[in-house]
Amino acid sequence: MIKSIFFTLITLVFFYIIWINNIFAPHERYEMPAQYAKIAEDVKSYAKEGKQLFEQNCQACHSVRYDGVYISSVQANPKLQTLQEKYGKVLPRDVYESVFYEDLMGLKESFGKVPPDLSTIYLVKGKEYLYAFTLEPQKVLPGTSMPPVMTGRPEETAKIVAYLKSVAEPSPEEKSKRVLMGVGTIAYLIVMGVLLWIYKGRLLKRMGLH
Repeated sequence: MIKSIFFTLITLVFFYIIWINNIFAPHERYEMPAQYAKIAEDVKSYAKEGKQLFEQNCQACHSVRYDGVYISSVQANPKLQTLQEKYGKVLPRDVYESVFYEDLMGLKESFGKVPPDLSTIYLVKGKEYLYAFTLEPQKVLPGTSMPPVMTGRPEETAKIVAYLKSVAEPSPEEKSKRVLMGVGTIAYLIVMGVLLWIYKGRLLKRMGLH
């Protein structure tokens, strides 16, 4: 029993370090004025305008596949509509990358690598980093191939961040499903752990070791 508790605690500490407070990952802090942080958080008011700004300034290189927004050359390709009729707005990644391989490789030739899809970038980097990097990419990451298209446009940049936040967040229905799935998984593991502990005790008793 003591070994089981010790193993459980070690597992919890491990996942806390990896998922919640990774002490091995860099923890840079980026400044974001309060008025722009408020805009970036207000998805309801600014996400729609942020999407338009994204399409005007970022879509030439970046996609947001989870929202059905693809790089400009792909968006203009007649094949896209046909594929979306078959697969839906969000194309499977393997289909997208294979059908539009030449478009993606064209970006790689220009920038040295394919600019990343930004569907989940808000969850990974957070609003402060996205705001700082989009506004002044060379200051945050010297040598980056990201052009300074939003430099001097802090309010519009914050609205783009609001759009990326809206895409990264699942719908309330999806959130409920994830919570239910998480609770169910934890409950299953607890029940199975208890049953295995009871079975182990009975097995040891039969063998005369308990």
